[in-house]
Amino acid sequence: MRNSDLADSLCPVARTVSRVGDLWSLMILRDAFLGHTRFDDFRRRLGVASNILADRLGKLVEAGLLERRRYTQRPPRDEYVLTEMGRDFEPVVEAMKAFGDQRLPRAAA
Repeated sequence: MRNSDLADSLCPVARTVSRVGDLWSLMILRDAFLGHTRFDDFRRRLGVASNILADRLGKLVEAGLLERRRYTQRPPRDEYVLTEMGRDFEPVVEAMKAFGDQRLPRAAA
């Protein structure tokens, strides 16, 4: 099944996964919940390639979870701010965090 097939699914889980169902999108949202908004901050914190980050940010904007806002004209720079829909997704990420803390402990170093 393709992601585009999920977007129009009758299943609400499938529709959600079609918008945020990859590692980078979830990690970007996690960082946005922590207050990060700028491309360079996401790239530095996540260690993700710029082209992948740009793609995922664009998809999150298109899905309505983030809003792109210009914060300086020269040079042109944008930040990515959570929308109301994006903020509504925070309990999902918090539930994943709680599950990971409880059921998937880190291996001892």
